[in-house]
Amino acid sequence: MFAKTLTVALCAISLLTLPTSASPWGKPWPKPRGDPTTLSRLVMPSSTLPPPTGLVLKFVGLGIGTQNYTCATPSSIAVPASDGALATLYDLGTRLNTDPMATWKIGSLSGLALSLSSYTNILDVYLQSQGYSRVLGKHFFTSAMVPTFSLLDVLPPPIPQVNGKKNATMAAPANSCPGQDNEGAVPWLYLTDNGGSTGGVNTVYRIETAGGQPPATCDEMDATFTVPYAAQYWIYGPAS
Repeated sequence: MFAKTLTVALCAISLLTLPTSASPWGKPWPKPRGDPTTLSRLVMPSSTLPPPTGLVLKFVGLGIGTQNYTCATPSSIAVPASDGALATLYDLGTRLNTDPMATWKIGSLSGLALSLSSYTNILDVYLQSQGYSRVLGKHFFTSAMVPTFSLLDVLPPPIPQVNGKKNATMAAPANSCPGQDNEGAVPWLYLTDNGGSTGGVNTVYRIETAGGQPPATCDEMDATFTVPYAAQYWIYGPAS
């Protein structure tokens, strides 16, 4: 508990030292647009995942939520099974695209957001002060366990939505935020269209993950449980 409190305190201090949403040129940052925007100034962090060849970056969302798991029996032998995830996606891309410090910030955003997520008021202040409070939509899994990224709050229609399938994965880097209880960061993923994606998007990268890993076994675990996590979702589509 002390370690968690200390982590949040350090994150809160760092929040006070981060640049605000005011532009360094003394003018407000451009307001987010209601349609898919080509985020031409942003470069995705390097990884071993396949590159987005021939695609255009349309959105960058900060996902804050839970990884969900099940345990058939509380056993020291059984391993927790994934039961999908549920997260709110906040718009990082619009603000970062015009932020001269974007490259420096990208690697720290997920861990900071996860650390603050237990303190809703502080998280809200952070997101608003940095220009990340606009909600794009939700990440969830369908009853058929299809990972879905539905940007319901992006207007006008058609709603950008990726119905994905995992195409490639890599372990989170060693310096990733291990989570609120040091559980470890979930892997980075490359997801492609599973059929029926709409709104000019068809590819998602889950990167810069923080937390979300389950315990090694089901020992003393409930039949269903969640682990808080945060991640960035870089969403691509063909050039329009």
